[in-house]
Amino acid sequence: MTPPPPFPPLPLLYGIAFLFGTIVGSFLNVVIYRLPLGLSVNEPRRSFCPHCKKPIPFYRNIPLFSWLTLRGKCAECGAGIPFRYFLVELLTGLLFLGAAHWAATAGVWQTFFPLALLFSLLLSATFIDFDHFIIPDEITLGGTAAGLVCSLLVPELVGETVFWKGFLWSLFGAVLGYGLLWGVVELGKLAFGKKK
Repeated sequence: MTPPPPFPPLPLLYGIAFLFGTIVGSFLNVVIYRLPLGLSVNEPRRSFCPHCKKPIPFYRNIPLFSWLTLRGKCAECGAGIPFRYFLVELLTGLLFLGAAHWAATAGVWQTFFPLALLFSLLLSATFIDFDHFIIPDEITLGGTAAGLVCSLLVPELVGETVFWKGFLWSLFGAVLGYGLLWGVVELGKLAFGKKK
């Protein structure tokens, strides 16, 4: 029996996780900008300047690097590109690095992608909420569905080893979370006179 191929060293895996996170963070910037405005996240395919609307070529859309080299300005019109774009890419990279570290420490590598997905959804929801005071259903309901699927595929996320037990714990958490939020909304309506 041949031994399994050697696993890449942790620093290399951490570096890959961070770089992958910055790329995902670049896409999250698209989601954060377009989703609340009702714009498609894949049409137009290329990112564009929010001021002059000109498409950004791929060589000027390198996560972290492009914002720094262009000094936070559009190469076409010179308008400022908010620091938040850089921050989202950096935070996503760091969160993916944290997910990789947690997965490596726990010895359960299959938890990396569900954790990365969770961090991406939370980051998108946070920045959309900062800007618009809403969290779109695409994130909340989509995130709930993704969480249920992930708990089936990776029950270790909730401390289980059997898929159906992981799913039941995840379903219980989703129902409890929905119930708590519904209760807060209803109590708020009563407290502020919107409901008798």
